[in-house]
Amino acid sequence: MSKMAKPLEIMGCPCLSFADENSVKAYLKGVVQSGSGGYTVAINAEKLMRRRSDSELDAVIRNAALPVADGAGAVLALKWLHGRSSLKVDMPKCTFEAADENGWRVFVLGSAEPVNAAATEKIAHIYPGINIVGRLNGYADYDGVLSALKAAKPQIVFLALGSPKQELLAGKLSKVLKGIVFVGCGGALDILAGKVSRAPKFFIENNLEWAYRLYKQPSRWRRQLVLPVFFSHLVSETFAMRLRRLIRTSS
Repeated sequence: MSKMAKPLEIMGCPCLSFADENSVKAYLKGVVQSGSGGYTVAINAEKLMRRRSDSELDAVIRNAALPVADGAGAVLALKWLHGRSSLKVDMPKCTFEAADENGWRVFVLGSAEPVNAAATEKIAHIYPGINIVGRLNGYADYDGVLSALKAAKPQIVFLALGSPKQELLAGKLSKVLKGIVFVGCGGALDILAGKVSRAPKFFIENNLEWAYRLYKQPSRWRRQLVLPVFFSHLVSETFAMRLRRLIRTSS
């Protein structure tokens, strides 16, 4: 995939399509080397629906340097609307590996102090090529975060603050800290620190991580209510798009 490839639009939202993890890492490397900075956004069914009623989140998504298909819903939308078979991108994993391969300067921001400390130590152990230049838990205020990042001068900042908080902060920070790529990593630090376990391989390979998370955390059931709404919107948009194409070819 070219570094200059443009995102496709799915349900009014930009989303990049990647065939494999090497394509993701090559694209990310291009962004880092360009010095343009920016931030990633994990596109999934929940965000696709939420942005419709949240103008701030919508603006952040539209200005992302790397809006990637993180959920099965986004992958399905790329397939139905554009005929693209895209990888469901594990952006934290791809970024860890790319940073390790290229010796990038990395800052770890977010989560509780014990989790942040344990995860950072694990990152250094698994990816010895990464140059960790600093870390900070998720309870620092904005000025504290800004000061720490200015002093550390990282190329990559992993943000583990939960969605959409991490995306909104990334959008804000990227305006004043040019050249840094902010990567939302959600619960990746919890997994690295051993606080939670990742879904078994079967669930990951069959795009059923959401079901495993719901099983482990039943309190998430309200968040899953968006899925049938998303699917109905996707069916409607796909039908409308194909009808427009049929009319154009018939005229």
